Amino acid sequence: MPALYRKILPRLKRSVESRGFWRTLIQLGNAPLSLWREYRGAKRFRSTQKPDPFDLEHDIETSQLVHTSDLRVNSRTWIEGTSYDPTPVKLIWETIAALPINATEFTFIDFGSGKGRVLFVASEFPFARIIGVEYAPALHEAACRNIRNYRSETQKCRSIDAICQDMTTFPFPEGPLVLFFYNPTSESVMRTMEAKITVLPQACWVVYVNPRYNAFESLNTVRKTDTYAIYSSAAPRRSN
Repeated sequence: MPALYRKILPRLKRSVESRGFWRTLIQLGNAPLSLWREYRGAKRFRSTQKPDPFDLEHDIETSQLVHTSDLRVNSRTWIEGTSYDPTPVKLIWETIAALPINATEFTFIDFGSGKGRVLFVASEFPFARIIGVEYAPALHEAACRNIRNYRSETQKCRSIDAICQDMTTFPFPEGPLVLFFYNPTSESVMRTMEAKITVLPQACWVVYVNPRYNAFESLNTVRKTDTYAIYSSAAPRRSN
């Protein structure tokens, strides 16, 4: 039986157990068909994908896609996750460079950090600390390997930690924060994260890349483009 069916059928069963039959139908709708199409597309893309220049330069592997059906996740929000799709390096760099902050004062956190690509680009900036939060053990283990192997002569932050945890239960560290999201999860979980962020006492900047939902609108809008949005709990409200 294909890996897709081995993974999706248990997920549907767990969803029925936790949500009930009718709620599962309403929530999922045509999800199995959509997941199958995504899975086949991801497999075709992966089979033709060439080695990534960023990975080759730094002796890591962050470019290969991983479909949700290939991940075993024990988190209570397992059904809300998305496939691993690496953020374009240029886009990561652009968004971080757009932050009007003194990076040395901030902890940078990537939620849904996957294999760690965002962490490594962020380490080229002088953040005080960098943390990746990932709920899939396989992706977390890949990130840990990459952290051990990463090589860069221009790296400015070497305090990089990978944590395997559901983002909704992650305890925010003290001090100013930069929080990075590249569509790691569903709208409901993003709303949960927004609610947690809005009550934090410290200064927080949120970088939301390729936004699909109107999350974080309760924060101050600092910048919006076609590919990302930046919000802050400490900056005056303005839009570009």
